[in-house]
Amino acid sequence: MIDAVRAAAYTEERKIIGISQMEKDALHWGGTVMNDAHMQQIFKHYIDDFEKLNDPEHREYYKWQIVKKFRPMMEEALESTDSEISAKLYEIKKMTSNLVDNYTQPFHGLVKFAEQEPDTVRQMFLELFAASAEGMEQKQAAVSEFLEKCHELLDRYFPGSYLYKNDVHSVTTYLFLYDPDHNYIFKSSHALIFADCIEFYDDWGSGDNVKLDVYYHMCDRIADAIKSSPAMLKTDAGRFENGWGVDPQTFAPDREKHILVFDLIYCCSTYGLFSDITFKRPKTKEKQLIQEKKEKAVRLSEELKAAREEYECLEEALAYLDTIFSVGTGISHKKYGNGTIIARNGSTVEVEFEDGTKKKLGLTVSAANGIITSHMENYDEMPGSYREVIKKEAAIRNAVSYAEKNFSMYAEYLE
Repeated sequence: MIDAVRAAAYTEERKIIGISQMEKDALHWGGTVMNDAHMQQIFKHYIDDFEKLNDPEHREYYKWQIVKKFRPMMEEALESTDSEISAKLYEIKKMTSNLVDNYTQPFHGLVKFAEQEPDTVRQMFLELFAASAEGMEQKQAAVSEFLEKCHELLDRYFPGSYLYKNDVHSVTTYLFLYDPDHNYIFKSSHALIFADCIEFYDDWGSGDNVKLDVYYHMCDRIADAIKSSPAMLKTDAGRFENGWGVDPQTFAPDREKHILVFDLIYCCSTYGLFSDITFKRPKTKEKQLIQEKKEKAVRLSEELKAAREEYECLEEALAYLDTIFSVGTGISHKKYGNGTIIARNGSTVEVEFEDGTKKKLGLTVSAANGIITSHMENYDEMPGSYREVIKKEAAIRNAVSYAEKNFSMYAEYLE
């Protein structure tokens, strides 16, 4: 039994604590800023409803079972004779109908096409699957070519029919079922609302012109978040513990958690896992504006981080000066010779030289430019890195202030 301990194991592992945490979140999402708090809420709802999603009434674990069977069955079908292939594809069509065939029956259409042109359909699948583990450019081209050939066959054998039309959903499903570790199912209605909830506003297009690299990027980020969540990993492992009287050997291993990504996206819409999460459904122009502001927020946060790192170097260099040029320390001045620091007020030191004259010197300027050196034991010369940041002291302080002010206007877009 998948016990209640799993729900209790869920903890909100990430909280935004100051700017540095925001920067970590931006990096966590691979440069695309998404709403991590919403993602964690979705995870919690999925974990809480895990038993229900997989009980005898709902059995959402069927996705793992279909993936396990699909590739061997498809390879057998593609290796079969021209007279056998349509019947074997029909068996796969029946098994996958809940994932692929909607009212237009795209997979059934391929069965029908195989009855007329078996080798054409065979080659279509072979070429599509050959690109399953390739780069996004090759994969995008393979999906487009597969769709184009489907449309040609439809026009040839069923002109004007609304049935048997393949689309990006059906073709990405074939790819996913064949090689889930390198692919994702694209189902527009579920994907769009999920993207809005986690505030992924990159535009992946529509119709036959879906940009797979954009959609896969979102799914990759979801998979990364799953892999970073001990509670989600523990919950997912429960699927293989025979909790519902199902042999876990019938499940695909889902090494990269791509099946789980689709299950999460699908279940959110189907079972209301967005409940208690307030989010906007912005239109395209609004999404573009929000995305631009998020990207600017990331850039400004990086600039602030760099400014703060340089400021920390400045602080370290100034602390070094405090140690090397303290009151009572002997020094050498390029013009006035040897002397001793007798007083200090901020960055100004007063030095009494051997001839009895006293001079007030700007410590940071004098030290950074090598005008004075310390007689302190083991002192050779100021490290070059310290020398450079001290020379830029005013500019560094101004840069931090400027970066903080600029980032503050966009900080909300990283929250």
